[in-house]
Amino acid sequence: MNQKRTRVPLPHPPPYRQSRLSYWLTVLAGVLFAVAVCLSIYMLIESWISGSITTHNRGPRSTYTQALQPRRFWFEFVWQSFWTLLMLAVGVFGLWIYCKVREPAGKPKAERRSR
Repeated sequence: MNQKRTRVPLPHPPPYRQSRLSYWLTVLAGVLFAVAVCLSIYMLIESWISGSITTHNRGPRSTYTQALQPRRFWFEFVWQSFWTLLMLAVGVFGLWIYCKVREPAGKPKAERRSR
């Protein structure tokens, strides 16, 4: 006898469906993260055009100009660029993970043909 014909199908729990609240919280977090990355890129471009950059440390902030302190200016520029690229990579990786985990909604499963 064929096992598929004799076996009683077991009940399966319904598939996980993401709630609307968690979906919109994920969208909100993604939008806020994207805004933070875009503003950081804007600040870097503005610093490069104007020739002066301000540090982002806590406490007293320092401003370096490209004309008077070129080494400190470029060090701070590269340092802020590194953190911006790191945030961008984390955002892209998070989006990739979210798309991998999310179940495709529109594709029906292919049915097996019986012989």
